[in-house]
Amino acid sequence: MIVISKKEIEEIKNINFHDAKISKIVCDYDEGTVEMPIIMDDTHQYAALLNFKDVMYVKIDRKEPWGPGCYISTLDVEDAKGDCFKVSILLNSGDEVIIVALKMIYSVK
Repeated sequence: MIVISKKEIEEIKNINFHDAKISKIVCDYDEGTVEMPIIMDDTHQYAALLNFKDVMYVKIDRKEPWGPGCYISTLDVEDAKGDCFKVSILLNSGDEVIIVALKMIYSVK
């Protein structure tokens, strides 16, 4: 398990999310969380989970401008206001998932 806050955002860049499959995105408004079960595709496929805590903003496109697809093309991270950071996920469909949160937990199942 890797816990990432604003101070550790560079650690996200050490994880190869390219071609990981997003199977679902679960947003819990009351709890302020977003969970994304994913199938990583590094040297072999394995299940993992992205869990965002203290979420301030979520945007999810599902317009599929490049055609259908649910695989991560790129995952970028940048500084945001206060103690938050912004994670931008571009899918192979051309859709984008943007999450601004205080914490992200990456865990392998």
